[in-house]
Amino acid sequence: MAGFGGSVPGAARLHLVDGVSPLRPEDQVFEAMLAGFANQQLARNLARTTVEGRERTIKAFAGYVNAFPWQWSPAMIDEWLGDLRSLRELKRTTVRSHSEAIRAFCGFVTDPLYRWSATCEDRFGTHPVQVVQAVVVQLNGIRR
Repeated sequence: MAGFGGSVPGAARLHLVDGVSPLRPEDQVFEAMLAGFANQQLARNLARTTVEGRERTIKAFAGYVNAFPWQWSPAMIDEWLGDLRSLRELKRTTVRSHSEAIRAFCGFVTDPLYRWSATCEDRFGTHPVQVVQAVVVQLNGIRR
């Protein structure tokens, strides 16, 4: 892949400089992950509004749990989604959309192709995991 130095859009090496210690490493790695995720989605021709909406959702979840993606757990997403549904009374479709945004982001940062897990392991001694299982939607008796 000429122009990307052998990396795909969104890869860790395109957003972080090797050998440089950032002043706020956790914040900077998280911001770089978000930028990489945006690049990956735009490269797949998603609408900018979709990309921006997903970023807002990811930041809202990170703020709610006060943790970075390499610290997230399934229990955290369950609590957040439950609170959105019961306390804020969001519609099921909205909660499902938020769940899908987090699932897509976690899929991105855990995909070895992008090297975010390895980057987090090197820098923080741990790595992100997928915290949202795929949701099976049933419409008119047909599983999708």
